[in-house]
Amino acid sequence: MSEMGTTNVPVFQAIRNNALDIKKSATWSALLAGFLAVLISVTGPVAILFQAAQAGHLSEAQTNSWLWTIFLGSGIFGLVLTLRYRMPIIGAWGSATTALLVDSLATHPFHEVVGAFFIASLAVTALGMSGLFSKFIHLVPRPVVMAMLGGVLFNFGVTAFSSVRSGPWIALPMIVIFFAGRAFKFRATIVFALLAGLAVAAIQHKLVNPHIHANLVHPIWTNPTFTVASAINLALPIFLLVMTTQFATGSAVLLNMNYEAPVNAIVTVGGVLSFLSAGFGGSGVNCAAMTAAIGCGPDADPNPKTRYFAGITSGIVYIALGLYAGVETGFLNTLPTVLLAVLAGLALIPTISSSIDEALVNPEYRDAGIAALLISVSGIKFFSIAAPFWALVGGILVHQFTVWANRKKQA
Repeated sequence: MSEMGTTNVPVFQAIRNNALDIKKSATWSALLAGFLAVLISVTGPVAILFQAAQAGHLSEAQTNSWLWTIFLGSGIFGLVLTLRYRMPIIGAWGSATTALLVDSLATHPFHEVVGAFFIASLAVTALGMSGLFSKFIHLVPRPVVMAMLGGVLFNFGVTAFSSVRSGPWIALPMIVIFFAGRAFKFRATIVFALLAGLAVAAIQHKLVNPHIHANLVHPIWTNPTFTVASAINLALPIFLLVMTTQFATGSAVLLNMNYEAPVNAIVTVGGVLSFLSAGFGGSGVNCAAMTAAIGCGPDADPNPKTRYFAGITSGIVYIALGLYAGVETGFLNTLPTVLLAVLAGLALIPTISSSIDEALVNPEYRDAGIAALLISVSGIKFFSIAAPFWALVGGILVHQFTVWANRKKQA
């Protein structure tokens, strides 16, 4: 039987009752699960964000504001929805969409990127409020989207290994420990890889003296600029990636753990929070995908009715990190470039492998998938429109041609 939580209880009554039950529901395992979900998110994925900020030449204050929005937004998202539905709904932001920005911020000024954030968040909100999320997911060929994603992220994985040439003593231990951890099914392999890199960098005296200030972040507003190019190059891919890799995957994890989550309401809340934070540099918040299973599974708490404490924990930790996001920026500024590059690449390897697998596993979509993947990797650009868009177009056209050819054979 599916776990409904407090879906059918009035909103304020559900929040009040679940808040009062927190003390009874608290377990050490759920506390650890919630903390671990956040810890994984603020290591590799944040390294990707830091690379994007450097590509866009953002100031430290702008980077702090960006971190403030995603940490605080993820915390509020998870805390509110967990208290409302009594389910371990863990917030996050899309590492894949952040990776997309590494190249985009080199060609689009930040105010255009902010405009794309607004457009994408409005589209997410509209889709959630329409109640058509499940139908929309079937309209866009998922293998083509995943192939485009695999292409966008591919070079990050390559960079993790090519960094061995410039910093072998840092890169090699990180890579070995990462894959050894995955072989033994460790849940926080990226954290162990980071610790290995930090240890070697410290031995080599390559850690810059940190300038960490534990002050509250003052978010910075950026007036958005809306252009056709940024809408196509950024808003459309961000919208599709958030829908397919975050909300669809995150809701599937909840369903697999026997939670009947109100997906459209979750999408709507994510869209609204993303819209409210876009002007401060927020690239959007959504339900966790890769880390969702940590808080949703029986390892967090054998009792599914009290497991929501993991979502409470992650929400509170995220909010605390958001208020003092400058500490994270100060820490990242101490790290060698090679360490950040390897960390970002390793963090994306699970997503790269799963997206390419999903793109090519179905023979009906295989040609479309490989076409979209290679177009995305190629980095081609026509009419100021970047490769991810052409990857989608090319993949869809190849798929339609394959469908047409198969019908001709059967006729």
